[in-house]
Amino acid sequence: MPSEEYAERVLDLVRLIPPGRVLAYGDVARRLGEGGARMVGTVLRRYGSGAPWWRVIRADGRPPPGLEREAVEHWRAEGTPLARGLVDGSRADMARARWSGEATGGDAEAVPGTLHHVEVWVEDIATAGREWGWLLGRLGYRLGDDWGHGQAWELGSLYVVLEAGPDVLPGRHERRRAGVNHLAFHGGSRQAVTQLVEECAEHGWTLMFPEQHPYAGGPGRWAAYLESGEGFEVELVAG
Repeated sequence: MPSEEYAERVLDLVRLIPPGRVLAYGDVARRLGEGGARMVGTVLRRYGSGAPWWRVIRADGRPPPGLEREAVEHWRAEGTPLARGLVDGSRADMARARWSGEATGGDAEAVPGTLHHVEVWVEDIATAGREWGWLLGRLGYRLGDDWGHGQAWELGSLYVVLEAGPDVLPGRHERRRAGVNHLAFHGGSRQAVTQLVEECAEHGWTLMFPEQHPYAGGPGRWAAYLESGEGFEVELVAG
């Protein structure tokens, strides 16, 4: 249970967020140097009715659960940058809407063409959380938000979303069908990638193309290819 002092600090920071800007729950906790995303969410659920609660949201830009319609109405009234074209409606565009902590006019603009986020739809969030959570954690990502059937893992301004919501159609992922084949990450040194390969089986991953490893991508390309229990492929590039 958050203390009264911590709750006051959370609410004080939330009131500083300018109209048209947002922070993720994890952002608030990191700026305070205490607690975590869930604790911030608890404060806002219990004490946030008098604060601009709609400016503190999930790390993937989604509104607070159960308050989606009210949040979007506030965002539209304040001119909050929104991401469009989603099955479940609008959400904030975190690359443009995230508050830097400076005056609104000083917020840095996103660089066009840079990757904003990756969203991976999975069959089972518990399995994906164990498998991807281990791998992303080892690669330096931090769990920024967890809303039951989804998680957002953050590394700087980039985040990877794992989602197993009601809009996910049944059926195992098949990387060989038309669509995204795999995600490739810088894995660090060869020693670091080798360590990940040695540990991967304990966390639901399998080394692919073992007979060609570590040059399955071609001569001179030192990398490891892993497959998750749900059939997702990840490439870890060394160096």
